[in-house]
Amino acid sequence: MLIGMRRLLRSRAAKAAAVLAAALATVVGTTGTANAAIYWDKPSIQLVNQASQQCLAAVYDFGGPGSAGATVPGCMARGTSWIRLESGQPDSGGHANVQIMTDSGSGTVCLGAVAGEGPSQIQGSAATRWEACEVGGNNWDQIWTMATAAPAQNVGNPAGLKHFINFYNGYYQVCLDGGIGVYGFPGGCSTTNNWQVWNIYTNQTSEPWRGY
Repeated sequence: MLIGMRRLLRSRAAKAAAVLAAALATVVGTTGTANAAIYWDKPSIQLVNQASQQCLAAVYDFGGPGSAGATVPGCMARGTSWIRLESGQPDSGGHANVQIMTDSGSGTVCLGAVAGEGPSQIQGSAATRWEACEVGGNNWDQIWTMATAAPAQNVGNPAGLKHFINFYNGYYQVCLDGGIGVYGFPGGCSTTNNWQVWNIYTNQTSEPWRGY
């Protein structure tokens, strides 16, 4: 029953893609980048929560599908915490729409939002969990729209640029937040709420969309 309902929701979301793309530009602002497809996977990167300075990781770093999103202290605790960002849908409003990936004992998994299962004290919030990666328009719950929260800073070698990024899931209209575990905060992202800002250290840039 739940699987069937999820497929129905995906079908409805696909039909509303044009409306969603327009809404995203309003909700998360604009990066000023016309072509923002992202393939930050060689090498992998780390997503460091600006408030806690902890890294996004699967539970125990190598959780399989169904494990919750979490952060680990020091970014190297209990494993590597390496993440890959790859555009899973074409750009919308000048923003890259990425899947957040990591490796697990059962292969590559992607971070998805789960409606209605977020922290009980945050009404309308979504949980996050690592799922088998999906492609070709079936991955709406795994698509996170990247928006610049502040200009990148040059922090020198070997890290290069320090980026300040919000991640917004338009499927459930939530922002990736590291304040109560890792969950989706309802509504648009804040550029001043450090729990919703993720630091990425890389000199990699945007690329043309490669397609599915």
